[in-house]
Amino acid sequence: MTSTSPQSKQKTSTTKRVTRLLLLLLLIGVGLWLMKPEAAVVVEETIVSVVVPPLASLATPVMRIELPAAHADTVLVLSASSSLSIPQGAFVDAAGEEVTEAVVIEYREFMTPIETYFSGIPMALDSNRVLKSAGMVEIYGTTASGAPLSIREDRALGLEFASVDRDEGYTAWALDTVSGSWSEVPLETELVESSELEELQALEDRIPPPPREATSYSFSIGDDTGGQPELAEFEHIFFEPVNGEPCGFTATQIDVFPRAKGVYDVRFIGHEYGYKKIAREETCSCYLAFEKGESYSQALKQYQKKNRKMLAKREREKERIQRAWDRHLRALTKQQMLLEEGSQAWRQRSAEKRVMRTLEVLAFGVLNIDKPFAIDAPVELMATFENAQGAPLELTNLKIIDMDSRVLYPCASKRVPFNPNQRQLLIGVTADQQLAYVDIRALSGISGDLESFTFPMTVVPQEELTVDAITDILIPPA
Repeated sequence: MTSTSPQSKQKTSTTKRVTRLLLLLLLIGVGLWLMKPEAAVVVEETIVSVVVPPLASLATPVMRIELPAAHADTVLVLSASSSLSIPQGAFVDAAGEEVTEAVVIEYREFMTPIETYFSGIPMALDSNRVLKSAGMVEIYGTTASGAPLSIREDRALGLEFASVDRDEGYTAWALDTVSGSWSEVPLETELVESSELEELQALEDRIPPPPREATSYSFSIGDDTGGQPELAEFEHIFFEPVNGEPCGFTATQIDVFPRAKGVYDVRFIGHEYGYKKIAREETCSCYLAFEKGESYSQALKQYQKKNRKMLAKREREKERIQRAWDRHLRALTKQQMLLEEGSQAWRQRSAEKRVMRTLEVLAFGVLNIDKPFAIDAPVELMATFENAQGAPLELTNLKIIDMDSRVLYPCASKRVPFNPNQRQLLIGVTADQQLAYVDIRALSGISGDLESFTFPMTVVPQEELTVDAITDILIPPA
């Protein structure tokens, strides 16, 4: 027979009550948890840009420019083609406050259809039109710490491009990099012709010509009568006729009148006996001249000392203008996709005036000086492709580069539109990421009478592809 003490019964009862309480609390907790609303799931939208280079290694590299926090008005020469002016205080932060830390500008430019192709930037407006570019850039800015920037409306940045023509039909456009659509934007763009040569000529006109060495036609003047003491100023100085012909005679009166640009008029007067009537008169326009030797050397030193400031300024201006012209012609040669040693006649025609285009920049992104261009492609063929060995190729990013019109347009659904009378390249990318191209005008047997054509493509090995070499590969030296 088993007996239980009162203390044991009390302990068992307490344990049961605690257990029931714990179970109750557990049930309440489960109920509250079940009643809790589900947490909202936030899915961040991924923004995908349409700008995808067909071959990343050949995309134009980004130029990174860092400006100090308190920079002054700044002009940056970015390339042979372009420069960027940045006013002081041009940037503001997300709150619209002036930026107080260093600024980083990332910049790329695309001046030819070849560069545009390898950038991956679409140029189509619709099925029949593309944009013809007179200069395109991709420009972005942040603070040195990575915070976003904006450009003050009253502190627009200014881009300047070398221009290959004087066509005034170009306007400003901006690319929506998500949709791939272009929009004309109200940014100021101007066509500017340089006046540097006129300014240099004006400077030249203010500088007296240097002394000349006396020649056989040079003459000196003097006063044997004592009646014209002012002629003593010209002792040991010769006068060289501007026209290079003999001039002057033994006269009873000689007058010297200084004119512009270092020219002097020397007037000879011969009187009749008694000095009442003039028997003969002749005026010679002359430069000052000196006998070769010590006399000329001294005159030249005096000339250089007297005009040293203007002479130094002239030389600085000549050097600056020559550098600007050298850059300009390199830029035009690139835009025309000509090589440095080619087409000298074209280069001479382009050297008449330095023509530039300006573009106001009030927002970052892909900006372009463009005009719509109707695709001129009277022939369109269903295309297949093969390499030099006759093996079939599958190509993506298939486009036409029209070098004469300086435009880039796409080929859709394996159909190749082209103009056999234009310098055009058909270009694409193979499945194993090799560049493939062909000069359409060099093809034989191709005509508008055909419905289809197999294009023999030149495939360039990856190791030969560099940004610097690509133009020489696509357009070999003549």
